Amino acid sequence: MKMNVHIPLPAIAASAALLIAAASSFAANVGDTLKQVLAEKGPPPGRIEAGSLVVLRYPDATIKLRDGLVVSVTALVVPARSANNREPSRSTGTDRITDLQRELRDAVMRVQNIVNQPVPMAMRTPQMKVWDYDTWFHPGSLKPDFNTIDVRRTQESPYDGQDFVALKSRPELVWRGSDLEFNSMLKFFYVDRSVPKKKLTEPEMLEINRLYRIIGAAEKELNAAGILLKPSS
Repeated sequence: MKMNVHIPLPAIAASAALLIAAASSFAANVGDTLKQVLAEKGPPPGRIEAGSLVVLRYPDATIKLRDGLVVSVTALVVPARSANNREPSRSTGTDRITDLQRELRDAVMRVQNIVNQPVPMAMRTPQMKVWDYDTWFHPGSLKPDFNTIDVRRTQESPYDGQDFVALKSRPELVWRGSDLEFNSMLKFFYVDRSVPKKKLTEPEMLEINRLYRIIGAAEKELNAAGILLKPSS
């Protein structure tokens, strides 16, 4: 038995309009050439070739061509996000500050570990030529501009011409002068000022430059919340 189903003309027209709109959004139609598809949509993220059949996979559609002509265009429907598949909510202001403080603390600790590496020392002997100093560093420190400074440019080697150096207060301990440096843009992170600082290598200073940018970005937001970065000593 045959059944006749009557579909109102307005519904048919609406469906046709939707199909036309969908087809136009994919910028490819049956009968188009491969060259036309690529000109309209660009190179596809995925492409499969099997003899005369070519399948182009785009984010919004899968286009099949045979013998260089489009034979079908299939829309890819992105399912609506359900209540259990929502984007995570943004962090609150308190969470953001906590994250920034952690990020800042980690970067500072890594800078401190590089800057305050122990330097080989030795016990003084009569045969050593030693230069004695009252102190290694003057009080205070300059706070670097973490967003712009290049610590390679502020590295100094004041002890390079001296075989060994020591403090007058502890003359029995000596360090080789060529192993040491002073850097005014690292002094902010000197933890123990009773010992001289290791001469850093180029990769070590580049890593500090990178960490300084992290510190600068975090500090800017934290300063707005009234949280200030203080010297290590």
